[in-house]
Amino acid sequence: MVSVTLMNHGITLTCILGLALSIYAFFVESMAERDDDYRAMCDLSEHMSCTKVFKSDYARGFGIFGRLFGKESFFNKPNSLTGILSYSLLATLAQSNSLLMTKISYAMIVLSNLMSVYLAYVLYFILYDLCVVCVSMYVVNFFNWIFVHYKYKELSQTSSNTSPKLKRT
Repeated sequence: MVSVTLMNHGITLTCILGLALSIYAFFVESMAERDDDYRAMCDLSEHMSCTKVFKSDYARGFGIFGRLFGKESFFNKPNSLTGILSYSLLATLAQSNSLLMTKISYAMIVLSNLMSVYLAYVLYFILYDLCVVCVSMYVVNFFNWIFVHYKYKELSQTSSNTSPKLKRT
């Protein structure tokens, strides 16, 4: 079976990649807010522009919190900040081989992948754009799910093999 240590390394590596992508997304969004003519490296064409995506309402609070609480709400933060926080937390949790921490990681990464599906839908069907940075984060989230899934599976098997069995009398 696949070792838990290998899965931890995989999670950490993909989280570092996701963190770098999130930091870059935050940088591009910040630069685009200051300069309307800013053109990022990821702006390849009219319909392949991360700047266009990061300037949209969906780039803050996932396009949800701004509508619910207002655009100036505390909850309507850039999605890239959520990415920075979640990749940092997931990488930290990956250092633990606790089944509880792995369950928390699993819940986080399932939620991240659900949000990736939602944002991919928004990207393609609402914004009619292809954001290379965004799609790269969706791929990172998918690989994180694979790593966390196998880690959880391995720890669950190890836990059930070492737990005391009750005797029937």
